[in-house]
Amino acid sequence: MARDGDTAGLVDALDVLISEQARGGPGPHLIVGELLSAAVAMVSTRAGAVPAETLFAVDIRDDADHAVAIDHLEPPLRATIRALLAELNGHPEDARFQLELALRDIDLEATLEVVVHALLWTIGMLEWCEEQGIEAPEWLRGAGLAA
Repeated sequence: MARDGDTAGLVDALDVLISEQARGGPGPHLIVGELLSAAVAMVSTRAGAVPAETLFAVDIRDDADHAVAIDHLEPPLRATIRALLAELNGHPEDARFQLELALRDIDLEATLEVVVHALLWTIGMLEWCEEQGIEAPEWLRGAGLAA
C-alpha cells in the first residue's frame, strides 16, 4: 500500500496492526523497531566499509527543500530520527530509549506518524536495494515486500 501510494489503506492497515496489540499482536514498538532495523541494515550496506569512527547524520528537508533543524520537528518524529541514528551509530540502548520516547504518546495519530515515517524510510532503502540488485533483509523478502 505504501509503495502504491494508497495512504488511506495504509493508515487503516496500520490502525489495525496497532490496535491488535491489545489482543497480543506486535504493537508499534516491535513494528517500528523491525522497520528501523531493516532500514539500518540497508543503509549500512549502502555505505559499505566505513572507518570505525564514522558517524552517520541526517539532512532534514521540508517540502520546499529547505534545511530543517531536528529540534523544530514534532517530538515523536524527532525521537524516531534519533532512534535511527543511534542504531546506525552503534548505540542500540540509545535507540531503544529514543523509540520509547517516540511511542510513549497514547495519541493514535502521533503513533501512526512514527510508524509511517519508519515504513517510508524502509521502503526508500528497499527501493535502492532493488535498483542496485542488492538483497534486502530476509524478513522483507519473506514477507513478499522485496524481490
